[in-house]
Amino acid sequence: MRRPVTVALVVAAVVFALLAARYAGTSTPGRIDLHVDRLIDPLGAAHRWLVADTVVFGSPPVVVLVAVLMACVCLLLGRRRLAVLAIVGPGVTGVATTLLKPALGRTIGQGYAFPSGHTGGATALGLVAALLLVSLVRPGRVGGLTMLAVGASVAGGCVGAAMVAVDAHYPTDIIGGYCTAVVVVLGFALLLDRVSPRGRSGVRRGGADRPRA
Repeated sequence: MRRPVTVALVVAAVVFALLAARYAGTSTPGRIDLHVDRLIDPLGAAHRWLVADTVVFGSPPVVVLVAVLMACVCLLLGRRRLAVLAIVGPGVTGVATTLLKPALGRTIGQGYAFPSGHTGGATALGLVAALLLVSLVRPGRVGGLTMLAVGASVAGGCVGAAMVAVDAHYPTDIIGGYCTAVVVVLGFALLLDRVSPRGRSGVRRGGADRPRA
């Protein structure tokens, strides 16, 4: 899965760069934001309790807790590199979104908005969970890529939609957070695979930690 994962990483980086160039230093919604807002606002008004609970899933304390739990599960299952990724992926994503917000300077209300940290954290968790599932069921390239897409999109999409519904972010901030997580998590997954003995030699060693991105 290295080649398609690399393509996904590059596409996410390009999308992020385009959005960052377009919305850096702004404080108003763009055309995409206005269209998506019209779709999400009625859902948020009808299900406020669900929206509030979903937002919590992307909060830093919850992301840290879930990341640690996933790392423990990975260790119990013998997936040591995934255990490292479970900590590093969400952690670096959180640091990246925190530093990028003031650097890019897009605001909503009185706070920095782009990229969404809640969305980035949730997306990172979804990607790690999907990679763990791929390593367990070995679904093949198409199945593995589908799991990655579903894991990232469900986790990041739900939290992102909730953040838009509570007016904490513009929809394009959500895309930015999603892309940040994809670049960070898949980038570290490829790096860990490359520096491992199997990644360097192409020879499978043992039964654990396979398949890899």
